Amino acid sequence: MIGRKLSTENENPIDYLHQYYQQLRKQNKFLFIVIDEFGKILEYAANNNPEKELYFLQKLAEFVNVPSRNIILITTLHQNFGSYAVKLTDTQRNEWQKVKGRFEEVVFAEPVEQLLYLTTQQMEAKPLSITTAAKLGFKILYDFAISSKIVSDRFKFSTAEKLYPLDPVSSVVLTIAIQRYGQNERSLFSFLSAQGKGSLNEFEPTPNNTYNVSDVCDYLRYHYFSALSESNSDSTGWRSLTVALERISCIDASFNFIESATKIIKLIGLLNIFFAGIRLTKEFIEIYAQNAMGINQPMTIIDKLTSLKIIRYAQYKSQYILFEGTNLNLEDELYKAAGIVPTPSLSIEEIGGHVRPRVFLANESYYHTGTPRYFEFKVTNEPINIEPTGEIDGYIHLVFPLSDIHNYVKELSEKHNAGANVYAYFKNTDSITKHLHEIKKLQYVIDNVAMDDNVAKAELENQKRYETQKLNSALNEEIASPTSSIIWYFHGEELRIHSLKELNELISRVCTEVYHKTPIIRNELFNKQKLSSAISLARVNLLDAMLLHSDEEDFGFAKQSFPPEKTIYYTLLRDSGIHRQDENGNWILGAPTQPELQSLWQVCIEFLKSSVDRPRKLTDLSEILRTRPYKLKQGVIDIWLPIFLYVNQQDYALYNDSVFVLNLNKEVFELLQKQLKKFSVKAFDVSGVRLEFFKRYRQFLRKDDGVAISTDSLLDTVKPFFHFYRTLNRYAKTTRKFDNPFTVKFRDVLAQAQDPVKTFFDDLPAALGYRDLNSDSFVSQYLQLIRTAVRDLNTCYDFLIDRIEHKVKEYIGLTTDFDEYKPLLTKRYSTVNGNLLTPKSKSFLERILVPSDNRKEFYEKITIVVNDKRLEETKDNEESLLVNRLLHLFSELERASSISTDVALEDGDEAFNFELATASGDFSEAKTFRLPSTKKIKANQMMEKLSESMSGDRDLDICVLLKLLNEKLK
Repeated sequence: MIGRKLSTENENPIDYLHQYYQQLRKQNKFLFIVIDEFGKILEYAANNNPEKELYFLQKLAEFVNVPSRNIILITTLHQNFGSYAVKLTDTQRNEWQKVKGRFEEVVFAEPVEQLLYLTTQQMEAKPLSITTAAKLGFKILYDFAISSKIVSDRFKFSTAEKLYPLDPVSSVVLTIAIQRYGQNERSLFSFLSAQGKGSLNEFEPTPNNTYNVSDVCDYLRYHYFSALSESNSDSTGWRSLTVALERISCIDASFNFIESATKIIKLIGLLNIFFAGIRLTKEFIEIYAQNAMGINQPMTIIDKLTSLKIIRYAQYKSQYILFEGTNLNLEDELYKAAGIVPTPSLSIEEIGGHVRPRVFLANESYYHTGTPRYFEFKVTNEPINIEPTGEIDGYIHLVFPLSDIHNYVKELSEKHNAGANVYAYFKNTDSITKHLHEIKKLQYVIDNVAMDDNVAKAELENQKRYETQKLNSALNEEIASPTSSIIWYFHGEELRIHSLKELNELISRVCTEVYHKTPIIRNELFNKQKLSSAISLARVNLLDAMLLHSDEEDFGFAKQSFPPEKTIYYTLLRDSGIHRQDENGNWILGAPTQPELQSLWQVCIEFLKSSVDRPRKLTDLSEILRTRPYKLKQGVIDIWLPIFLYVNQQDYALYNDSVFVLNLNKEVFELLQKQLKKFSVKAFDVSGVRLEFFKRYRQFLRKDDGVAISTDSLLDTVKPFFHFYRTLNRYAKTTRKFDNPFTVKFRDVLAQAQDPVKTFFDDLPAALGYRDLNSDSFVSQYLQLIRTAVRDLNTCYDFLIDRIEHKVKEYIGLTTDFDEYKPLLTKRYSTVNGNLLTPKSKSFLERILVPSDNRKEFYEKITIVVNDKRLEETKDNEESLLVNRLLHLFSELERASSISTDVALEDGDEAFNFELATASGDFSEAKTFRLPSTKKIKANQMMEKLSESMSGDRDLDICVLLKLLNEKLK
C-alpha cells in the first residue's frame, strides 16, 4: 500500500511513513518495513548520485531507530552492506560506512554441509550412480577431504555419493565459491540446471575423472568473471592463478603435459584461495590428480612445475602455492646465509622487534573487583621496576639473560617499590634462538641478495612472518609448558608456572596484594580507561540529575527505564548507600554505608583533611587514585570526582585558578572534566574562630546568630560576601573615588580572597584596621565599617552618573529631573538635520532621540558613543576626558539645532551659524543666516569683487572681513 501511495503522489517518503505510522500507533500496532533485494537499491545508490541516495537511507534509518517508535525495518542482502561501495571514492566510502553503522547486520551463512545436502535433494531428480570401478578412488578422495579438514566429519560418505560426478573436494570448493560470489541456493541451483559445454549436466565422468576442481575453476571464471575481476579479498589469489596459467601456456612442452599441468595449477590455486589453513602436500595433489583428474604421473608434473618456479612448497604454510617465479634459488641462498649469519644472542636489540606485544587480563581479580587489570609482556635482558600507568596495571618481564643475573632479578623483585612487576627468568632458550636465527638469515637474504627481486622478497617476507609466528609460539609454549625451565619471581618469592591458568592466578594475586585498596565497582560501562561517547553523555546526565533531583528517589529517574546513567547511579550511589533515606524518609547524600566504596571514600576524605593548611590541586587527588594501592581507571575517576565534591561541598573551598568558586553547578562540572589542573581545594578549619566574631558576621547578614560554628554555617555566612563582590560591575571593582578609605581595602580583600576562613577572620579585620578581635572598639565599629563599604560600592556607579549628569545639565541649562528634561532634549534635537553632522555626532543624536526608561540607561547609551566602550569600563583618570568629549558633542548638536530651528531651508539654500567676539569686548551671540538659492549668482559676483580687492596676505584679509562682518552685525 505504501509503495503504491509513494509511486502515485509527489510526497516526501519519510513524511508519508511518519503519517502512516501515526495511524498505526493510534491502533496500537507495529509497523514492519520489509525490503527484499535491498542490494539492488544499494547498487543503484552507488551508481547514481551516492550522496543524495545515501542521505535518504540515513534518514530512513534514523526514522526507524527512534526508541519510542514501534517500527522494525528488515532488509535482505546477498552480500554485506560495505561490499556495494567498492566503486566509490574514499570520501563517499567513508560516508557509506557511517550509514552502514545505522543498520544492524545479521549474517546468515549456511553451513557448507547444509548446501551440499540441498544439492543432493536437487540431484536426486536425475541420479547418476557411481560405478564400482570409480567408487574406490572416490572413497580415497572422501577420506582425504575429511583428514585435511576440507569438509567436517558431519559430511557423510552417503551424501558425497549422491553428489557424484562432483567429488568431495570440488563440491565443497564450488559451494564456498557460490556463497562468496553468488547468491547461495539460487546460484547453486543455477549451476545444477545449467546446460552446455562445461556444465555438470553435459559432463561424462570416468572411473578416475570427476567433475573436479579444475572444472569448477573453469565454471567460476566463465560465469563470475565480473565478480572475480573486482577488487576483493581474493583478488591476489585469482591474479596469481591467471599469471600461472599464462606462464604454463607459454612453455615448450607437449599438449598432454600442459593440459595436466593446467589442471594441477587450478587445483592449487583454488585451494590456496578457499583453504588457506589446510595441509596441501605433494601426496594430497598426487592422490587427487590420479583419482579426480585422470592424471597418471602427477609427481613428474609437480616436480616440473616446481623447477619452472610456477609452484613451490611453502614450508611456513605447509602448502604448495602458486609462485610468480624468480631467478634466485631461495633454499641455496638460505643455506649460504647460514654460514654467514652468526647464531644470535637474545639481546633486546636482536629479539625485541620480533616478540609480538601482548596483554594479559587478570581474570580472577576482574571478577572480584570489577576493575579490569591488564599486564603487559616486556622483553628485557636486565629488568627494572616500572610503575604502570594508564591502561596497563602491571608488567610481566620476560628476562633473557646475557649473563648469570639470577640473584639480581630475585633481589630486584624483593624491593619495596617492586609493585606490580613479575619476572620470568629464562634458563633454556634454544628453541627461541633457533627461530630467531632463521629470521636473521631470511633478513640477510632480503637485504643482500634479493634487493631487486620483488617476487623473491615477497616470498622471503612470507617465510619471515612464518618464522616470527613460530618464535612467538615457542615463547608461548615455554611460558605455559609443564616442563618449562622458566623461574618466576614476585616480591622475592621463587615460583614455578606450568600453565596459562597458573599464570593468570599469579597476576590476580599480584593485583590483590599491590592494589589491595581498589574499591569494588562491578560496572563495565564506566570501569574502563576511556569512556565511550554514550557513557560520557550518561555521565553528564547523571551529574545533572544529582544537581536537580538529589532529594528524590533514584535521582528522579523513571522506574520503568534503565538508561546507562541510572545504572551508574545504582553502582556508585544507591547500592553503596551514598544516596539513601534518613530516619525521616528524606533522600540525602552522605558517606557510603556499604563496604564496596569505603576505601575510595576514605582516601578522598583524607585528601581534603590534608588541605587545611594550604590548597591542594585536584590533580593530586586524581594522581593518588590512578596509582597503587588504588589504580582506578580514568573512567571511574571522571565520574567519581564530581560526585564526591558535590556530596562534601560544605567541607572545603573550591578554587579555579585561585578564584573562589561559589557554587557547584553544571558549568563547573564541565570545567572540572576539561581543565582539572586549574582546580584546587582547601578544607575549612574553624576550630580557632571566636564565636563572638562569627556571630557578628551573622548579625550583619541577618542570619541566626545562635547557630554553632560548622562548615555548613561558615559557608552560609561567607558566601554572600563573595556573591556581593561578583555582582559588582567593572567600575565598582576598579574605582578608588570613595570618601571612606576603608572601602577600597574592603573591596580589594574580597577581590584577592582565596581562603574564606582566612579572608573573613584575618585579612578583612586587618584591612579595616583591627587586629584585636576582643577590643570594645572592634565590637562597636567593625560592622558599621562593613556597612559603609558595602553602601559605597553599591552607589559608586550611580555617583559617577550623577557627576556626568550635573555637567551636562549645567552646560545646556537644564534645571529639572531626568523624567522632565529627557522629553525636552528629544523635542529640542528632533529638528536637527543629521546630514549636517559628523558620523560620531549623528550616532550621538540617534542615542539621545531613542527612548530610555531611566537615567542610567540614557547615560550608558550616549557615553558609549563618546568612549567607544561601556560606561562601567571607565577608569578614574578617564572621567574628565569623557565629560569634555560629551559636552563637545552636545555643543555640536546645539549649533545644528540652531540652524535647523532658525531657518527653513529649501533645495539649494545654504545656512550659516556663528558667534563673533573681539579683544575689545564686543560679542555677538550665535545667529543663523540663510542664503536663498535665488541670490547665489549675485552673492558669487560680490565675492569675486571682494576677492579682487584682497591684499593676498591671508591673515590680513581674514581680519578685514571679520571687522567688516562685526560692523554689519551691530
